[in-house]
Amino acid sequence: MEKRVACLTNGRVLVLSGTGEPNELESPYAEQVGARERALERRNAWKSQGRGAAFMAGGRAPLWGGQEPDRPPARVVGLSRGRVTGELCYAITTGVVSGVFAQAPGTRDEHRLYHAADAPLADIDLSFADEAFVCAVSGKGGTSAIGVLADDGRGVRTLTEGDVVDRAPRWVPGGRGEIVYSSAGIGRTRDGAWAGLAPFAVHRLRLKDNQVEVLVADSKYDYLAPLALSDSAVYAIRRPYRDPKPQASLLGALLDALLMPLRLLFALFQYLSFFSARYTGKPLLRHGNAQQKAADAQRMLVWGNLLNVQQDADDATRNEDGEAQGYELVRITPKSVEVVTRGVVAFDLAPDGEIAYSNGRSVYRLSGALGSKAEKLADIAGVEQIVIW
Repeated sequence: MEKRVACLTNGRVLVLSGTGEPNELESPYAEQVGARERALERRNAWKSQGRGAAFMAGGRAPLWGGQEPDRPPARVVGLSRGRVTGELCYAITTGVVSGVFAQAPGTRDEHRLYHAADAPLADIDLSFADEAFVCAVSGKGGTSAIGVLADDGRGVRTLTEGDVVDRAPRWVPGGRGEIVYSSAGIGRTRDGAWAGLAPFAVHRLRLKDNQVEVLVADSKYDYLAPLALSDSAVYAIRRPYRDPKPQASLLGALLDALLMPLRLLFALFQYLSFFSARYTGKPLLRHGNAQQKAADAQRMLVWGNLLNVQQDADDATRNEDGEAQGYELVRITPKSVEVVTRGVVAFDLAPDGEIAYSNGRSVYRLSGALGSKAEKLADIAGVEQIVIW
């Protein structure tokens, strides 16, 4: 069967086949959730618009708190090859409930494999040999851990712990019960507030003895989205590490002083806009919507990456010569780390060595042959994950 490529972008899955336009994978579950939320919004719209908003607030703005944010729509947060040929598995979250589903694209014959509200999960990967899904499980305080969803009815079992961000787990081929993933420690202030992340390193976890091995770590680079082709060869995305600590400079201090009046005016505008929204149901400046904001927040957490995907795409594709830079697809072996190609923010690897990747704006295919030229498959912006199946 011909290999196909699926892309996760903005909470939905697009399937590429041949040279035609991408087709969206339709999830009946996501459609039902969206229909219920739209009906609920219509039913309660009077509470947040016009005189209804003023009435619900007692004719004045409340003294504390804000309007309860809208629940995010059902969106796909993980993608994997399926259990049989031609099938895809995907994780969906509503912000409250998470589920794992399977479907052969185009059939709408959706099978629910897991559904619960106690374990917000993403970044799934299925191993037929290991008979389980591996996933990333969100925790408190911005942490995340690696978990396993086995076909035993017991739900998700977490495998890692600590004040860290563990993301993008993938099974090592061969059914040996080994997982590779990206991990970064969380930096916090004295009062426990989030201060930033340490560089992402690639770890390998052996389930039989719960031993963790660091495959590659560098204070100058983040290593994201690792994928093991074999026991001795792991591919990953490498990017320069961005130090969260602000760099103090005289020029920066002068610029802050000059911009202070503008920032004060902006703060005053936001203050007035808040009261306008409370009394009239409309802010002073209307741009974007709740769904767009929810999507932006989701993009900020791709592979534990706290930057916007579009900013990543710009960093990966711009330089003076128009060539890709900043983000590199690298091959990690016990002896070296070598660059395969540049300008990669998401990728997948077929068993025969074929690579599908995105630079943030377009999707390409690259054969495993040395010196081969990339073939453009489609223009798709904001790709977060790619799967060849």
